[in-house]
Amino acid sequence: MIDDNTDSTRTDSRDLTDKLEEISKSQRKREADAVRDLGVRLAELSVSELATIPLPEDILAAVQELNRIKAHGAKKRQLGFLAKRMRHIDTAPIDEALEKIRLTARANTRSLHLVEHWRDRLLGEVEGESAKEALTAFLGEFSHADRQQFRHLQRQSLAERAARKPPAATRQLFKAMRTVIIDGPPDE
Repeated sequence: MIDDNTDSTRTDSRDLTDKLEEISKSQRKREADAVRDLGVRLAELSVSELATIPLPEDILAAVQELNRIKAHGAKKRQLGFLAKRMRHIDTAPIDEALEKIRLTARANTRSLHLVEHWRDRLLGEVEGESAKEALTAFLGEFSHADRQQFRHLQRQSLAERAARKPPAATRQLFKAMRTVIIDGPPDE
């Protein structure tokens, strides 16, 4: 009976060894590099973005320490320490949270490009369309916008440009457009 136990222990240890050998050294290196890259991406986040990531306290502390360190060698060692800690947790929720942040940033960028496009149109910078036609199109598409406010801001912006003054009204126009386009109609 003792021999049977010894054989099963040997079999279990061989199975474990076989599983470890199935993962090549190159694969383990790629996985380690992926975890290290994840640590770098975490360190690049702002404090508010980092707060939205589901991280254990020890890993959050390691990321904060990594951001605090300035010396190259020490930063490299801290990144290695962070990666070593992260190898022992499930990184899927972290990847999902980072993807959500990336998608939000892309949506914000698209929205700002749309605002810039409309600003250029309202200032008569789009060929084949006058500033007046652009304002009519803008007010048609965004009916909740304050017509009088946009007419006034457009007129001021065009006057500033003609007089080569600083673009204070153009900035106000941009802010008003961003509010109308991104925030949408007010809830009543």
